[in-house]
Amino acid sequence: MRLIEILEGRKQALRVSEVANLFSVTPQHIYKMAASGKLPSFRISGAIRFDPQDLVNWLKAKQNPSQGWGAKRRRSAVD
Repeated sequence: MRLIEILEGRKQALRVSEVANLFSVTPQHIYKMAASGKLPSFRISGAIRFDPQDLVNWLKAKQNPSQGWGAKRRRSAVD
């Protein structure tokens, strides 16, 4: 099963440990990505949580970097 399909089946906010397991990285890596704004997250009483649909959108944007979440702005001749 693809990661996007797994996330689309989730209805509740995910914890750092759950996202780390899904992405096969350490919880510390997830904390760093969330803190730097590289991974969409939100806080509830100081705890970091992740909306599964936000993660789906983020992953889809990573597959197609020309659009979506975190897409880089194209440089114009004026820049």
